[in-house]
Amino acid sequence: MQKLICGKTKDVYLQPDGHLLLVFKDTVTGTAGKIDPGANEVIGELAGKGQGSSSLSIHFFKLLTEKGLPTHFIKPGPEPNTMVVKKARSFELEVICRKQARGSFVRRYGKWVTAGTPLPSLVEFTLKDDKRGDPFINEDTLVALGILAADTILALKKIAQQATSILKADLAARGLELLDIKYEFGEVDGRTVIIDEISGDTMRVMQHGRILQPDELCSAYYNSPCRQR
Repeated sequence: MQKLICGKTKDVYLQPDGHLLLVFKDTVTGTAGKIDPGANEVIGELAGKGQGSSSLSIHFFKLLTEKGLPTHFIKPGPEPNTMVVKKARSFELEVICRKQARGSFVRRYGKWVTAGTPLPSLVEFTLKDDKRGDPFINEDTLVALGILAADTILALKKIAQQATSILKADLAARGLELLDIKYEFGEVDGRTVIIDEISGDTMRVMQHGRILQPDELCSAYYNSPCRQR
């Protein structure tokens, strides 16, 4: 298979049938030695993280697909830590849906909110642009720059909020609280779909008043050591 992308936490291969194989790695990103899934620098590895990320991604994508939401998911991959997906044209955006004020939101708007302030599934957009620090961008600018049409933006927001509601309920059934989550979207056969992964690398989750690290979420979710399901 042809390797298309060697990413920070995943490698992407093109299969002979035209679908993509995602290979999840144990690498973690962060700054100043502290793990931060939103950071752009790889700072090391955590044994089992790739397994946890693939297990959760497969579970959550199956769940969203069963609920009728559009995704690129096809099936678990043939090897551990892998997932087969449809090839999509990425919008090169991160779509963040916030249920609480946390992280960068508090740093930006700390005059008006404190950590934990409830938010109504608030949607924000950032560009996937490592060189410029993944800058925030508003809806009008997305349209003005020709990145997305206004109707596509509305569709993204609706899908992100619906997905967040589904995932929040699923996590709550396991005693876990979803605080915020980021999605990536793309286009498959003219249809807007959720792509990439849905794991501890893409969401902030709290258990017993403590925010879990990306490598902890899978074990907390299943209440047992993680394995690809």
